[in-house]
Amino acid sequence: MASHFGWRVTVIMDNQPYASANAMKEAAQQLGGFIMPSQPVSHTGHNPDKSQYAKEVPNHLRVQNFKSALRLALEVEPPTHLLINTPEAALAVLEMGLHGKIPATFYTHHENLVLNPIPKSSKFGPSYMEMLYRIIGTAGVITATQSDYNVERMHHLEFSAAPVVLPMPIPDTQLLQPYEGERSGVLFIGRHEPRKQPAVFAQKVAQAGLSAKVLTRASGEKKFEATFRKYGVTDHNIRSEITGQEKADFIRSARIAFHPAKLESYGFSAMETLAAGLPTLLVHEYDWWQAFIDDGVHITPIRDAHNELLKLYERPLQAAPNYVAHREQQTFAIWEQYLDADHRPG
Repeated sequence: MASHFGWRVTVIMDNQPYASANAMKEAAQQLGGFIMPSQPVSHTGHNPDKSQYAKEVPNHLRVQNFKSALRLALEVEPPTHLLINTPEAALAVLEMGLHGKIPATFYTHHENLVLNPIPKSSKFGPSYMEMLYRIIGTAGVITATQSDYNVERMHHLEFSAAPVVLPMPIPDTQLLQPYEGERSGVLFIGRHEPRKQPAVFAQKVAQAGLSAKVLTRASGEKKFEATFRKYGVTDHNIRSEITGQEKADFIRSARIAFHPAKLESYGFSAMETLAAGLPTLLVHEYDWWQAFIDDGVHITPIRDAHNELLKLYERPLQAAPNYVAHREQQTFAIWEQYLDADHRPG
């Protein structure tokens, strides 16, 4: 999107990115810059509670690193907008007083802000929640999120200004390319964790008598294999840590997608499979499907999911709907209008 509009983008990090973020680093260097502290402070063990049940607290060492990187960025070229994606980065902006001088947007779908009642996740301690409330309640910071449904779910919070909807551009534009390859299997995207309900996925795919495809992290491969053995899914293809064209081709090689997650503040898995033109099935009882109500998503009661999977699977294949490209155009236009506006405090 930045390339399309000719925006200069400086990506500010608190430390060296993971290997999986190298593509982002390369893109940022082409668009404007990639800045991190010259000597980042290690924040390993920043939480004094070392138990496995420790609550997440604000990482002030990480805030320190963001401050160092921001100072370097300000020396190079003062930004016209601060788009903040990480709570500790927002805290750095507040402590430096930049939100009173430069338009600042906190872009979030943090589960303990979006999902109600709070907290939905017990891993975040009181001080972490206080940090989140401080960010969204500070004048000069506008909170943005991906969908109208998220804004609706956040109505109980106290914002300094009404939150805005900035739809997420499709991360992997290769998903929009024509695909002529074979299509087979029911696709699951996500980690092997209870809230994503991989066991429900395996059970329903087995009941429908279909094959399975999984896109997950490397640490989840063996877990999925064990779950498929338990439910008798013998025909499966599990991939991990793939990106770009390889990822897009794997997603589009499925015939349909099924995402039975219980809780999603914004379901990127559904966004990706809808963008690829896959019939995408979500569960009615888990109401996060409402974020995709206008995107052609299919809904089923959990008890009937295996029957709906079979119906969708047996439908004739169709070309990816045109609305996906139209939605992407709308997304670009919304971001352009928002960033062209003056969001300075006062």
